Amino acid sequence: MSVAFLNSPVLDQTSMDTPEPSTANSPRRTKLQMRTQAEHCMLEAARQIVARKGWIGITLAEVGLQAGYSRGLAAHHFGTKAGLLRALAGFVNTTFMDTVEDQAPQRQPGLETLLGYIDAYFLRDDAEWTNTRALLALMAEGVTVESESAAILAEYNQSVRMTLARQVEIGIANGEIHASTDPLEAATLMLGTLRGMMMQLLLDPAAVDPTLLHKQLRRLIEALLTLPSA
Repeated sequence: MSVAFLNSPVLDQTSMDTPEPSTANSPRRTKLQMRTQAEHCMLEAARQIVARKGWIGITLAEVGLQAGYSRGLAAHHFGTKAGLLRALAGFVNTTFMDTVEDQAPQRQPGLETLLGYIDAYFLRDDAEWTNTRALLALMAEGVTVESESAAILAEYNQSVRMTLARQVEIGIANGEIHASTDPLEAATLMLGTLRGMMMQLLLDPAAVDPTLLHKQLRRLIEALLTLPSA
């Protein structure tokens, strides 16, 4: 994962709103392109900070500086920590879905896609598990009694469950998944199992073989989805 932007010079807010002059080898970028790049860099910085130390202590100024911009740029783009969190949840999800697509762009909807999500969880090219650490850190803090992020994370979690449930529905329609399966319950079970397994792996990497875990989990989920529900 590239972190070259961490070493870029600090830019003020004005410079981010002014298109750069074009050169023979560098076409002029629009304000929208520059804004999109800045937001991507700041979300990547936020993801790395959360993976390293969690959400509670993070500040908008810290995100702007780590991304290589000014202290105030994150507040300018996201408004508040809640705004940053909402954007970060979407960014983490998009990063994961890009991994799913890169691994097997021709994967068929239904059971094959569901098993592909398991592949993406365990076989992604991310030695530090940055995306996974960031997500699990956010979820862990979201369940605390006085969490400031619970509502946003619950909304994000529901969207993921519905995405998985849709693939279960397609699998049932295709005859790949048993007709007695409840799509939302199956999605909840699969999501909880994936995250629980990854939590164990990250807590004690030496005690868990991710390759073996991946194979066993694929077999378990496939068996549960194709057998009649109790």
